[in-house]
Amino acid sequence: MKKRLIIFAGALLCILLMQCKKEKLTIPENEVSLVINSINLLRKSGCQCGNDYMPPVPVLSLNSQLQNAATGHARDMVKKNYFDHLSPEGGTPAERVSNAGYKGRFISENLGRGYLHADQVVAAWKKSISHCRAMMDANSKEAGVGMVQNYWVVTFGSPLN
Repeated sequence: MKKRLIIFAGALLCILLMQCKKEKLTIPENEVSLVINSINLLRKSGCQCGNDYMPPVPVLSLNSQLQNAATGHARDMVKKNYFDHLSPEGGTPAERVSNAGYKGRFISENLGRGYLHADQVVAAWKKSISHCRAMMDANSKEAGVGMVQNYWVVTFGSPLN
């Protein structure tokens, strides 16, 4: 009797598993792209940065050199276990952007650490007046985002005209 019960339970489990629709696994959008998209949503609508309302500004375009500078800095912070705009060797954001081949003007850089998803880091930046203002700066026309492990960098620039 016990053997029959085990066989019946096993058969029932197999039937149930076969009948259940397996949810399609969707690959989430690239978190780095989501950062730019989220910042651009803020820029399109305007937002509150502390006590100041920042009006809508033009959206940012993605720039590969700024992206390389941001990713390189995130990678360096992970590798050398620090969290700062200046590298342990004293390298600045402007130097990183220039070393990455960016011919425009460096505007600013936002850093984040400990966030798993783009919406979390952008929400944290929005709560910080200086980071929020950096995202809403009309002088910024281009950006690059880097994320390595849970270290995030967004570098803002403006092309030379």
